[in-house]
Amino acid sequence: MSVQIQEKYREELADFRKKILGPEGRSHAGNQHAERRELPRFGPVRTLTDSKVDLTIVADTSDLDWFAEDPSLVGQRCITISLAGHHRLMGNRTSLPSGECDAWVQAILGVGWTEHVYRAGTLSGVAGRLSTVYYRLFLDADSNPRARPETFKDKELRPLRDL
Repeated sequence: MSVQIQEKYREELADFRKKILGPEGRSHAGNQHAERRELPRFGPVRTLTDSKVDLTIVADTSDLDWFAEDPSLVGQRCITISLAGHHRLMGNRTSLPSGECDAWVQAILGVGWTEHVYRAGTLSGVAGRLSTVYYRLFLDADSNPRARPETFKDKELRPLRDL
């Protein structure tokens, strides 16, 4: 499914990736302390598995030392990607197929980086089904993917490769 997404949205994905990682493909946190900073957005686009559902993707990059309040993480970053589903006609939140969400993250970040992605939890909407899915990717000071820092305690984090 990731290949279908890449083929259909090649240019849009490249632009979105550039907004997240910068033109050189190296993540930059920007100013996460600013009150009204603009987050990179992608969509709404129609999901591949349900023509009645639109998907909106938002990314945020934060300095890990600020996010996890750990001075040993200075210069390292965390990219958070959220995918939210909305009913195409009604506009209300609707459930998302987790397999397709995983494929979107792979299409955005690429196979190599997806190996280091963690699913970071969900928000439930309609009848307890997923309406927003969150993912995290941790980067070292050289912008290389890394494992979740030991001091980053979050019970919801599960490696995507294990799901």
